[in-house]
Order: sequence, then structure tokens, then C-alpha cells
Amino acid sequence: MVIPRENSMVRLYIRIASSSDPDFDPRKTATEQEVQTTAKKILSPYIISRENVDWFSVYPIGQGIAATYTLDQRVFLGGDACHTHSVSREHSALIAGFHSITLDSADVSSFVQPKAGQGMNTAFLDAQNLAWKIHAVESGFASRDILKTYEAERKAVAEELLSFDNKYAKLFSQHAPPRSAQGLAETHSNGGDASSARDHINEFVDTFKEFCAFTSGYGVKYGPSEICWSPSHAARSKLISPKGVKLNPGRLMVAVDVTRVSDANVVALEQEIPENGAFRIYIFAGVPSESRLEALRDFAHHSNSPVSYLAAYLRPDAAAGGDGVSYHEKHNRHSHHFAFSTILAAKHEGLENPATILPPLLAQYRDHVYADDVTDRRLSKGMAAAHRKIGVDLEQGLVLVVRPDGYVGVSVALVQGTGTVEALNEYFGAFVTKKLGLPL
Repeated sequence: MVIPRENSMVRLYIRIASSSDPDFDPRKTATEQEVQTTAKKILSPYIISRENVDWFSVYPIGQGIAATYTLDQRVFLGGDACHTHSVSREHSALIAGFHSITLDSADVSSFVQPKAGQGMNTAFLDAQNLAWKIHAVESGFASRDILKTYEAERKAVAEELLSFDNKYAKLFSQHAPPRSAQGLAETHSNGGDASSARDHINEFVDTFKEFCAFTSGYGVKYGPSEICWSPSHAARSKLISPKGVKLNPGRLMVAVDVTRVSDANVVALEQEIPENGAFRIYIFAGVPSESRLEALRDFAHHSNSPVSYLAAYLRPDAAAGGDGVSYHEKHNRHSHHFAFSTILAAKHEGLENPATILPPLLAQYRDHVYADDVTDRRLSKGMAAAHRKIGVDLEQGLVLVVRPDGYVGVSVALVQGTGTVEALNEYFGAFVTKKLGLPL
């Protein structure tokens, strides 16, 4: 037996048998000795003992969600403080202590069978969603109203989580048909027990498949707001949410592989810029024809306009042409709030010197210039797989704005003239603290 170090604590969650007796209340009847005895039986043939008990409790857990996640946008709740999820009505006990057992009180479906880790995953995403918004407000970039979107986005996710947990935990809590019945299912498809076993297995698998995207985080979708412009948003610019784009606002940036031109390495595009509080602006430029390069030049020129989103939030050492910015700064050369990546539908061998085809604004991000030349066999046409996966018209191009938490905020067609930057001004102008140039 491994002996805990001095001042260490061991905690175990022990299920207490349920009863149909209406007066059954283990919080009154369960004893510390009873729980320890159960723990020893579970761990047998291994032995567990304790020196003292610092905490012993018994309690049931049900599903619940906080009425509100904030108090005047000054006090915030997140993770397990916002919601609990477990549908079992059975009880468990908790004993906590140094050099002791710790037996926690909760139901079997939450602790003995952790299911999918969705509680912890949800807590992480709560914190991530809130952190970048607080940073945006405290840095003077975004107005305080942006904090209201934290509850609107994350409470909807918690409600979906409880719906999933309700169904999934019931499947966990149900007793599976006996192994003999499962065997019959393989050989006697018409048998009653065999059919029951097969149905139970199929329902479990189907439920897991249905919610696997949600439990991984990729299935989470945020609704329309001032920072998440859906295709139905009443924006004045017709370039916002162009037709054919598959990656809609409110979704995580998809995983796509591209070739980084500076060193010819194949990289995961969505992982290239760290989550440092900046909006990531991906310029999918399509095939680098003269019209596409002209659209890039116009994009860069008007982004440098005195009334643009970028000019309004230049970093102090970048105001005088960027001479004061460290050469080693890869991600935020012009602004702490924006990072640019350019993706061209071409072979990387022909893009060895991006400065010869890209405007200076984009060429300065030499480590964030990519060739979309990695073949994806899952697509009918392997070339320009990143463009095709996102739904970018190779003859038009697209500017994809990804929020600091990795979710798409808006998509804008890349066109010649002022239109693309005007659309970005319209989007950022909805929540930043400075007045930006208005669309024509």
C-alpha cells in the first residue's frame, strides 16, 4: 500500500445504496463507519486505512443552473458555480482528512462514471469566454457592454449540457442487459432479451455519436450578438457573410493544414497564433491573380486609413511606421488587438519572397503567410483544401475574423476598393470604444 505523504489528503466518492422507501434519507442515517466499510470492500484485496477524518458528508446531486451568471457585470460565475449536472437520485458520502480517506458525496453517474468530462470542459470554456472579454474592456479596446454577452453565450451552452447529461447519465445509470443476453443478440436476433440488449447498446452508441462534437467543444455554437454576426445580421454592408461560406460565425475556427512559406513547414493554421487576447484576421486571398493582389493592396491601404479599425488601435511603438517594434514580434506587429494571416491558393515554392507580391502591411507578418497547397483526400479536389473546407470562392477571397477565444465573429468578402475595410469597421465599430469610419 502507498502511504500518503505528511499533510496529504485522499478523497474517495462512495455510492450509498438507494431505497424506494419514501422516508429514506441517508443524510440522517448513513454513518462514517458504514462508508469506510463500503470503501474497503470496493478496494479489496487492497487495504485502505485512515488516521483521522476531517470531513464527512452525505448529499444528493441534481441538475441545476444559476438564474444569472453576473451581478451588474462586476461579479461573475463560471463552471461548476453556474451549473450542476447529474440525474441520479442516489446518494454518496464524503470523508476528507489528512492521512485519511476522502469520500465525496455525489451520485454514481457523476463520479464513479465521469462520462465525458463535459463539466470540466465547460468550465474551461466559461473561463476562456469571460477572460478575453474582461481583457478587451480593461485594455480600453471594447465597451463594457461586451461583458453581457458572456452570460448570453455560456448559459445557452450550459442548458444544452444539462440536456445532454440528462439523457447520457440515464443510459449510464441503467443496468445493461446480462452478458448472456448480449451474446444472444449476436446469434438470435429475434429473441426478446437479445433485442433488448441490442437496443440498449445502439441507444448508448447513438447518443454518444450525437453529442461527441459537443463534449469535445467543437459542437458549441454561439448565437447572434454584437460580437457574433450571423448571416441574418442586419448589417449595412452586403459583403458581410457572403454566400457559400461553410464556416458560420459562432463556430470554432476549423482545423486546416497549410504550408508556412517562411520555412516550408506544414502547420495547423488555427494553432499558429496563440490566444493572446487579439482578434485573428485571416485573409484567404484565393488564386493570386492580378485582381486578387489588387484586392489585397486595397485591403492593406484602407486598413491603414486614419479612421480604420487598425489605425484606431495601433500600438504606440508602431505609430511611426513600425520602426520601434521588435523584429522578433511575430503576431502583433501593428496592434495588440489584431493579428493578420494571409493564405494564398498557390504552391509554396512560388511564394518564397512574399514581399514581392504582398503589400507591406501583410508582408511584415512573414511567419503568417501560408500556401494552401496541402492535399486533403477527404475533399473531392485536393488543392486549396483550406479554402474549400471553409467555403471560400477562389476567385473572390474572404476575410475571416476570429475572436480571441477561437470562435468566428464575422466573415467578409475580399474585394477591390474600400468595401472590405468598411465592413470590418462596421463590425468592430459595434463594440469598440473608439468611433471608426462609417460605411459609405
